[in-house]
Amino acid sequence: MSTKRRPVSAKRAAAIAAAAELLAGRRFTRRLYSTIAILAVLAGGLTAANLSKLPHPNSTSAVPRSATPGAFALYTLQRDTGRDSSGLKKPDTIIGSSLAGNDQGTVLVKASRIQEYAALPSAIAVATLNDDNTSSLEMVPLTGGPPTLVPLPSLGTVANLHAAGSNHLIGFTFTASAATGQYWKTLFVYDTDNPSSAPRAVQGIHGPVTATDWRFVPGSATLVAQAEDQSLFLIDPVDSGKVSPLGSHAGILGFVPRTNELAVADAGLKKGIDPTRYSTINLSTGKSAPLNLAGTFFPDPAKEVSTTAGQPLVLDASGQFIQVVRKYDGGKEASTVNLADKNGRQLYKPDAAWSRVLDTCLSPGSDYLAVETAAPQYTGDQYPVLPEPTPMRTDLVDLKSGSVVKSVPGFLPSWCR
Repeated sequence: MSTKRRPVSAKRAAAIAAAAELLAGRRFTRRLYSTIAILAVLAGGLTAANLSKLPHPNSTSAVPRSATPGAFALYTLQRDTGRDSSGLKKPDTIIGSSLAGNDQGTVLVKASRIQEYAALPSAIAVATLNDDNTSSLEMVPLTGGPPTLVPLPSLGTVANLHAAGSNHLIGFTFTASAATGQYWKTLFVYDTDNPSSAPRAVQGIHGPVTATDWRFVPGSATLVAQAEDQSLFLIDPVDSGKVSPLGSHAGILGFVPRTNELAVADAGLKKGIDPTRYSTINLSTGKSAPLNLAGTFFPDPAKEVSTTAGQPLVLDASGQFIQVVRKYDGGKEASTVNLADKNGRQLYKPDAAWSRVLDTCLSPGSDYLAVETAAPQYTGDQYPVLPEPTPMRTDLVDLKSGSVVKSVPGFLPSWCR
């Protein structure tokens, strides 16, 4: 028995055609959204992961080596403004050194212009200057292998680079170039254990933190940051809700070894008349207490300035500290490092050829002092960020005896970063 189909009316045919077109459109839309989603994932992977592998000007190169990271007690940066036989600038280097022996250290990293660095147990974060004076930031593994480029927020300048030594975080302030202008001394942290991620802005009470000075609390991922209005904050950069105000202070002196305290400075009650005041802040409670640094040298403002003094470096909870005193005579500068305790004495005086002391910092065990020195008459390296004299040398001084246990090339010892 045959079955005949009923003829389809023109109206019904039009409805069927419209439904088919709608179904095809929905399928196309679903495919389009699926394609967009896939492209977004790929783009995200390119931005966070593959971007770090793209070449850029003046990139770093890891130098082949046989030594392990544990062989080095500290690192220094040696800039070289000289030219090779082809007229090209000689590379800057990061050097790993031990406390023993008379060697001049092991070259670990080379790049055309190294601005600064910060050392982690298994890698070094290296900020280099590009041809347009913007920054690039790379992680150089100490166990070998190629550097990895850290994706920065935009074109701009990295500064104040530090590492959480016992953790896996680095931090830095970032200022965007004039072309973008979105960031100004904005504080960022970067998780080196998750290289596919991007650096994230540290959040304060009112949003991203603008920091004029900052540093990680020793042995912790927590940090202390100072805003442009001199307000201090204790911040957990991983948990944006953990922000503790620490008051307003003129400057950060550093952390007091073997305590949970931060030493800070404030202007005298009568500016230009009263001497600087010092305090410690307990980071557990946020409470401050006066810090008596007896024997601190203050130049006499009524006399012609021929002697200046650096900020005290607090050595322990008793208030013992060291201070760099600089004297100027006939255009030449000579410096000493004085130890202020119950007796007070000169701890260290550099050789005449390296008589200009720039900075000091303590070793992690607080038993050695790193002293950056330069020639009394020097040539500046003209770097746009963190310019320094050249050449420079770092003396490692035994705090008990005052003797120099070793001198290594360069400056910016990792103990200070």
